[in-house]
Parts: sequence; structure tokens; C-alpha cells
Amino acid sequence: IELVIADTKNDAPDNAVTPVERAVLVDKVDLLIGGYASSGTLANEKIAIDNRVPYIITGASNRLVTRRGPQANYGGLPVGDPNRIEDAEGMSYVFHYCTTTYHYSKTVVDFFAEVMKPIIDQEYGFAASRQFRLAILYRNDAFGKGVVDATKYWIGEESLPMTIVAERPVETSTINFQADLSAVKATNPDAVFVVDNPDRTPDIISEGLTAVNLKSVYIVIENNEDPAFFENLGQTGAGQLLESKFAPFAGPPYYLPAMDDYVVNFKAEYNTIPGMMGADTYDAFYIAKDAIERAGTVDKEAVRDAIEATNMDQMLIMTETGKIVFSTGTDYHEIAPVTFIEQLVWTEAASELRAEIVWPESVPGVGTIQQKEFTLPEGYQPGTA
Repeated sequence: IELVIADTKNDAPDNAVTPVERAVLVDKVDLLIGGYASSGTLANEKIAIDNRVPYIITGASNRLVTRRGPQANYGGLPVGDPNRIEDAEGMSYVFHYCTTTYHYSKTVVDFFAEVMKPIIDQEYGFAASRQFRLAILYRNDAFGKGVVDATKYWIGEESLPMTIVAERPVETSTINFQADLSAVKATNPDAVFVVDNPDRTPDIISEGLTAVNLKSVYIVIENNEDPAFFENLGQTGAGQLLESKFAPFAGPPYYLPAMDDYVVNFKAEYNTIPGMMGADTYDAFYIAKDAIERAGTVDKEAVRDAIEATNMDQMLIMTETGKIVFSTGTDYHEIAPVTFIEQLVWTEAASELRAEIVWPESVPGVGTIQQKEFTLPEGYQPGTA
């Protein structure tokens, strides 16, 4: 294998295209693996589409990355929308080995409705008819907007006893979040859904809890399952929540056997825990290996066909069927990952913030994954009655 690195820096659209163009047009790569930000990936995947290069996307949770073409009815995009792709053949080269906003937003709102709402209703004497009050503080880009849309969709689709009391966009250039958090606090939420990347999320939570005194439950999503998030948030994060599909602190029997070797070897090599994005990418290399071996060639069309026919046992990322399979329906070239909720725990002995799975209790084909029951964080204050 010759590995060609296409450094897209912060993966913003302005930085995400040229390195991929160079990899495809100059270095003549046979296949692409990667993609982090939704906006950057929506921009650079056009290079793969136009040049018929298989692209296994391991980030970019906006589901348009594989749904913007004819196979998925253009993701609902109208004629003339700049994100709409008419090239069905080109779209067939793009695969999404990652959770979408609709996968993990459902997990988040289902947890609040099924687990947290009954707890605060009982703890604070709220009527069962009271709506759970959810605030969303989101990164103002394709990623953040996608999460807001998906969250609203599932609350309505499932008729959940929940109301969104705040939708606060935060510009990607913002470095101080107190004004945004103060606006959220004024809406009296029961929980705050923070949709951002691990470079800013720890500051948002820390400023909310300490500077603004918004003593809520903060929940973040799986891109924050990253060493930097745990290290930068530290003890302040104890009791807060993380949606994920990769649990580096939960080896067998709570997770898949492959985790033991992967986490141990990763720590030995890099002296830190692995992150979720790395696990996605690790699996993607084996998906590519399997496809190329079955195709018997690196011919791009043959490899594309082989990836589409993938039927591997799950590896580091759990799936609903226990198999890695790419859909050919309207959820075009997506997988069906299992997602769960973790609660952050401060461990005095190791002086380290960790995460433990609190929901669901079990997963078909895997068994029990719950490590502890969810409890409200110390000092928690609910919204108004």
C-alpha cells in the first residue's frame, strides 16, 4: 500500500478541495478514505464523483454526502440547488461509513424521552404531561444545521413529549461562548444539546457550568469521542453525556472483542486513547482491503462494485445486523450503526475523565453494553415546571 496524505487542514470547504484534487489528478490514487466536516466533504467529494474514484467517507455526518444524487431522490433538494448532483454514475462511487445526523439525533432525543424525563419528573414533582425542555446550541454550518433538522424531525415523527426551547447558532469563528450560553440559560432548559467539534465543545460546557452557571445536563455527539475532548474538559465534565458508537473505555464484556487489541495497541503506540474518527477510519481500511481482494484488481469501477457488495462482520463499530453492509435504498450507501449514550465519569485514581455506557442496556447480537445507570450530575437544575 502506498499511502497518499491529502491534508485538508480544518476541512472547511476552502481547504478541503485542492488537496483531494491533487491526490486524484496528480497522485492518481485508486481510492479515497476520510472526510471530517460535512461542509468540506460535500465540497471535495465532487472530485471523486467527477473522476469516478471510490470514496469511503468516515466522517461528515450530514446524510447528503450520499443522498444528494438520483439514487436517494436528491435528498429532497430542489432542482437548481447547488448541492444537488444529477450524475447517478458518479454518486455510485461514494460510500458513507459513519453515523448520520438522523442516526444519532434519534438516539439523543429517545434517551431524553425514555430515561431522563421520567427521572426529573419524579425527582422534581413534575406532571407526566410536562414537556421536556431541550435547548440546542449548534455550530452554524452544514453539520450543525443537519443536527437541528434531524432533532426536530424525530421529535415530531415519534410524537415525543419534548419541546425545543432554544435553537442558538454559534459562528465557526466564535471563541467565547458566554453570550450564547446566557441566551440559552434564559430559556430554562432541562438539557442542552451542544453540537460542535472537540476543539470548542469543552470550552462551551466549561463556560456554561462555571461562567454562566447553567447547571444543566449537556449532551454532545460522537465526534467528541476524542482524547482532546476528555483532556480539555477534565473534571468539569463529570456527569455530562456523550452520544457515541465507539466506546474506548468499554472493553469486553461491554463491547466487541476487537476493542481489546485495538485499544491496547493504540495506547502502546500513541500513549493516548483512540478516538471515534480513528476507529471509523481503521474499519474503512479493512473494508477497502476486502473489496480489492474480492475484485481482484484496483480498477475503480470493479472496486466500487465490490464495496457496494460488502458483507463483512462488524469490526470496531457495532451495526444493527452485526454485518457491515452498504444500503442501496434511499438511505443510499449508508451503514446501519448502533449508537448509545455514555456518561462522563471522573476517576480520582487515574486523575482522568472517562465515559461509561448508560443506555441502552443491551444490543442485539452483542448483549449487555450498559456499564452503569444514568444519574443526574451533581448540582443539576431543571428548567421551569
